[in-house]
Amino acid sequence: MKKATNITLATLAAALLASSCIKEADPYEIATEDQVTLETLIEGIPASLVQAGSAGYAQDGQAWDFALPAIHIATESMTGDIAIGGNIGYDWFAQWGTNEALGADYAVGALTWNNYYAWIMAANNVIKQIDASDFSSLDATQKSYLGFAYAYRAMFYLDLVRLYEFKENNYTEAPEVLGLGVPVVLPETTEAEAKNNPRAKVDDIYDKVIFPDLDKAEELLSGFTAPDKYTISLALVYGLKARAWLERGTAKEDNAAYAQAAEYARQAITASGCTPLTQEQWEDPTNGFNSATSNNAWIWGLALPSESVANLFCFTAHMSTENAWSAYGNDACRCINSNLYNSIDLRDFRRHSWLDPDRKDPEKESYDYKSCRKEGKEYFNELPDYANIKFRPAQGAYEDFKVGGAADHPYMRVEEMYFIEAEARAHENLGEGIRLLNEFMNGHRIVGGGYDCTNMSSSVESFTNELMLQKRIEFWGEGIVMFDMKRLDMSTRRGYVGTNSPNSYRLNTEGRAPYWNFVITRGETQNNPVIATQNNPDPSQTVKPWNG
Repeated sequence: MKKATNITLATLAAALLASSCIKEADPYEIATEDQVTLETLIEGIPASLVQAGSAGYAQDGQAWDFALPAIHIATESMTGDIAIGGNIGYDWFAQWGTNEALGADYAVGALTWNNYYAWIMAANNVIKQIDASDFSSLDATQKSYLGFAYAYRAMFYLDLVRLYEFKENNYTEAPEVLGLGVPVVLPETTEAEAKNNPRAKVDDIYDKVIFPDLDKAEELLSGFTAPDKYTISLALVYGLKARAWLERGTAKEDNAAYAQAAEYARQAITASGCTPLTQEQWEDPTNGFNSATSNNAWIWGLALPSESVANLFCFTAHMSTENAWSAYGNDACRCINSNLYNSIDLRDFRRHSWLDPDRKDPEKESYDYKSCRKEGKEYFNELPDYANIKFRPAQGAYEDFKVGGAADHPYMRVEEMYFIEAEARAHENLGEGIRLLNEFMNGHRIVGGGYDCTNMSSSVESFTNELMLQKRIEFWGEGIVMFDMKRLDMSTRRGYVGTNSPNSYRLNTEGRAPYWNFVITRGETQNNPVIATQNNPDPSQTVKPWNG
């Protein structure tokens, strides 16, 4: 496994800002100081979120180095819901999937740490350029840019806290870091302060950064209408508030926080005007989960323009089994955990995102899977059972990586808000949570209706387990559910009789996995020595593969 090299956050942030650009620009053009306008800075942030090489390791051939979409594959690989079918040597996310070499000395830690802090610095640079002492004095453009910057910064700190907060588990102990999040870097933080910047308390990060930033973003964007799904909107701000309050509700066992989560989830649904994906949109062989504009469900997504696509450093290369240019997507095919697949209702159209083992049997009735490839269903017969066909090459261009790899990446879909609302309301009124989940499933997922979770929901805990089953199915591969599983102290199970996971991936946990507590990189402990005494324990190999 590749060891980490020393790279400063300031150097990385400068490189990101220099090479990130708006959608139509040359992705490799270096901006001069005069060219770095406020517009360039704000539009550079979403560009950097999908940029190949953003963590500094692409030049070393590390094919996991492609920013936020890669982070989402990494966290998905840690849930136990992904099984690798085929040649595991092509799985560039094996360290996350097998709990190997996840300590401070390994390069993979840079994917989260280096990226998020570079993105935070980019947001800070925008905030620093706008005098925000009086919002009423700002013009409409300044208000929107500042609102975007606060929303981004809250988004990044929310993810960081959820990744790095050490939560108790049955495998590692670190009582000295309980309740600690990550170092906070603000526009006014000096270089000297950054080099002696301890982990802030989780409560302080929520109370002094995340929620205040989201409140400011809400105020600044209250009169703004996003022109497209790639632009931050008020609905996204509400959605981020819903995520954050749900975390607080669980951590504090606080019904008032749950009520806030439910309220903001409903506001996100209303403000977005979005509606859940239909079966036709979900199964679309050309636009399935690769286009923000082909449906009305995405609240916010990221665009990857064709001129910026690196053939092996993009989400489609690793997650799409139909692409013809990357062995990572089909030879190391990402499948669904067979136990999870078998839990999907036969009437649930989401089941069609994975290939049923019975599809090759002429004596059994199989779904008429749709493919963008000219071989059609014949191609699917070559793939492993349970292989995912959820994420399609953009525009169905499975042979041309410049077009097929230029897929939009979903960050927030309106469906998540329905799940948050149902979970949060159940803590106030279990019957209301049951009603909301039944209503969503019957109205949007179960063909012909008939879903009823009442008998599976004798308590809030049992209801939440059923809701999480449906949420894991809904957002498989999208980078959503690891945060929920960590929050709820859920177990994972990839080792069992009949498992479709390779030997080294067969990890079972009792309660939350220790590797969901991410380890801070050696580069940061060298640059900011106080962190060295506050790091999370190395979880590597603390959970051994099940061997039957």
